[in-house]
Amino acid sequence: MSRKILVVDDEILILHAVKKALTKVGYHVTVAQNRQELKTALRNAPYDLMISDLHMEDDSAEDIIRRVKQTSPTIKVLFMSGTANQTDADNFIEKPFKLVELREKVRSFLHEPS
Repeated sequence: MSRKILVVDDEILILHAVKKALTKVGYHVTVAQNRQELKTALRNAPYDLMISDLHMEDDSAEDIIRRVKQTSPTIKVLFMSGTANQTDADNFIEKPFKLVELREKVRSFLHEPS
């Protein structure tokens, strides 16, 4: 069974690139660009992993996590941002990132072999 990943970002190009990169290696990926799309995506919960931008236009990262954990209580969360300086955090990937780096981070985060 393929792992289910929810990607939340207000940048459409990031959403498409991440979805394509992770779908290519066998993950089932759902994307949400805003609060309404997130609400719709949560109908397909539970998810194994959420990859979320730290800085969304219409929601805070804390609110997104709270909402997602209601339907996916054991979800793991990986943050991404181009403005936050958290390069040494395990659950963070800095934008811009190489897609191969993202795939490795996801595999590692989900404790899957490379």
